[in-house]
Amino acid sequence: MLRLKNKNICCHRSKSCIIMLALLFLIFSKQSFAKKVEIEPVQLNSNMKLELIEELKSKINREYVEVEKIRLITNDLEKIKYDSAFTKIKYRQDFTKFLNKVLQKSDQHFSVSVSPKSSDLQNKESWFEKLERLNFGFERVEVSEKNIGLLSFWGFANLNEASREVISNHMQAIENVDGLIIDLRDNGGGSAQTVQHISSYFLKGRQHLNSFYSRATDNTEEFYTDPAINFPHLTQIPIVIIIGPKTFSAAEEFAYNFKHMSRAIVIGKPSKGGANPWRYFQLQHGLRIAVPTAKAINPTTQSNWEGVGVQPHLYTELKDAEQLATELLMRKLTRH
Repeated sequence: MLRLKNKNICCHRSKSCIIMLALLFLIFSKQSFAKKVEIEPVQLNSNMKLELIEELKSKINREYVEVEKIRLITNDLEKIKYDSAFTKIKYRQDFTKFLNKVLQKSDQHFSVSVSPKSSDLQNKESWFEKLERLNFGFERVEVSEKNIGLLSFWGFANLNEASREVISNHMQAIENVDGLIIDLRDNGGGSAQTVQHISSYFLKGRQHLNSFYSRATDNTEEFYTDPAINFPHLTQIPIVIIIGPKTFSAAEEFAYNFKHMSRAIVIGKPSKGGANPWRYFQLQHGLRIAVPTAKAINPTTQSNWEGVGVQPHLYTELKDAEQLATELLMRKLTRH
């Protein structure tokens, strides 16, 4: 998940101990991320399904950023009209699952879902609401006996006053480490602004991280680090980033940026491969579609990780990744 702005420890101080206790409470009291479930399944007849296919084709033709892929996607949508599995679908939830399998072959940010505006839905906690409730995604913030830091978080929360304070507190907790592991193997993405903000702790001055081209405006927005964030020691330490098949979207951007800026060694397995930020568009019959409307452009590669994922410098089994990351950092530190 990657959305753009304005688009539809070791406890050595009492303050750090309070933060850690709160973190542990949140982790152990974590609730499951409820799936969106219709209280009474809504049926769709043949005409409704065909109307929705035509509406999907129209939205994708008008909004999708990867223009060169549109013909293939709309052809796939046209073909499914004659698929026996499609004709047998009766319920709205089954319809969305079927369509997502088709659309996500082309871009994993496509998503057809039931609109929250439908009155027959149970309430569902959003990705960003869950992040805010659970310590803004931070699960482990630690410093080992070897003075190696670890940041493990599963999402990039919206950037606001509360998330800035939490991030700053965690950075202060690792401020004096000799090396750092950033574990993104379960990170599903989130806010591009928060990628920009966290990156600023580890990079000197004002550096160009990434750009996003928007089809709607035909403009490109550039993202730079914030030179006002001043943690000079963290800009010097060696960093290892762990990624895997669950690493997605904004988390992929973070790893991709640091890899191609030669700021970190990336280890693990290739990431999921979603580089295109999206917006929701309403459809008929209580549905909506998330359409990727912009695409990332890295200033070094002039490309991105869409469809292929971020490729690690070193491939390793994820269960061994943290140990390997520690060994890599210790070797680097020993040489210096």
